[in-house]
Amino acid sequence: MSITSRLTIALWLIAGAFVTVSAQSVYLDLPQPSSKAFVSERIGLTTVSVEYSRPAVRGREGKIWGVLVPYGQVWRAGANFNTIIAFEHDAKINGQSIAAGAYGLHMIPLEKGEWRVIFSKDHTAWGSYFYQPTEDALRVSAMPEACPMQEFLEYHMTPLTENSARVEMSWEKIRVGFTVEVDLTSITLASIRKQLRGLQGFTWQAYNDAAQWCLVHNVDLEEALQWADISISGDPSFSQATYANLRTKAQILSKLGDNAGAEKTMDQALQLAGMNDMHFYARSLLDEGKTERAMKVFQMNRERHPDDKFTTLVGLARGYTALGNYKEAAKYYLQAAPNAPQGQQHIYEDLAKQMQEKAKGKK
Repeated sequence: MSITSRLTIALWLIAGAFVTVSAQSVYLDLPQPSSKAFVSERIGLTTVSVEYSRPAVRGREGKIWGVLVPYGQVWRAGANFNTIIAFEHDAKINGQSIAAGAYGLHMIPLEKGEWRVIFSKDHTAWGSYFYQPTEDALRVSAMPEACPMQEFLEYHMTPLTENSARVEMSWEKIRVGFTVEVDLTSITLASIRKQLRGLQGFTWQAYNDAAQWCLVHNVDLEEALQWADISISGDPSFSQATYANLRTKAQILSKLGDNAGAEKTMDQALQLAGMNDMHFYARSLLDEGKTERAMKVFQMNRERHPDDKFTTLVGLARGYTALGNYKEAAKYYLQAAPNAPQGQQHIYEDLAKQMQEKAKGKK
């Protein structure tokens, strides 16, 4: 666009401020015909945001696309100033890389086929009037689709996975969007390392949380093991052996193939475990098919809490069920039933009946 053309547009914009009361002022912060809006989504630890203005259809249904917004021309994907999209960290748009930062978001609508979505390095210009293709950071294609009538232009974001989300613009009866994806693992690990160098690094819980995150996501297990060790005994000023961090360490050792070390560490954890800790650990062993060890933990839990009238009894019932001793399972379900949470007594009575029927069938 020539300097003369730009000057003409600028003068037209300024003059328009005086033509009508409803026009936009370039001098004052006044209410705008197209209200300003902001939407954001946190993908993992990455905030993605869109700042835009919301033009209305205002009775122009059927005259938005191809008329008000011409096909084949760069459009500011909103109204008034630039529509701005910002990424807290490096990301991918429809699989293509884009650096962290703020971008002017433009689109080229087409009557048929895929639209072009443009991410411009210049996010401060007025709309698309001063758009320059040489300032493109990225262009992607996006297929528009029909949608229910949308009076005011709107951007919204929908999570897709733990590390991705869908960004969509809808106006009148058209919706178009793209996918944003982030490198969840590298961003999270970098953040964890940074946080552990701050005040959070003086608590055993923070190191255990870091190790747990790696365990759950099966990443960087060697470093996770180091974090677990620091949580347990690495620093006398804050480290503390607990059921939680010892179990974390045991699970990491198991994933690293050190089953003997995992079992030894878990035995240490059980010495610090509460009743519910032991109960749910034993249940996890049942899920893993480790029936004999699960039964030992259920029995240990009962021995430690002989006055309990529900949880440890249900644990024994589960253990005996897994072992096929349905008679004993029925006995413990019946003992537990009167002390079940309100409204659940019948559940355990029914389980007892099921076990009794199975016991009869084994004879």
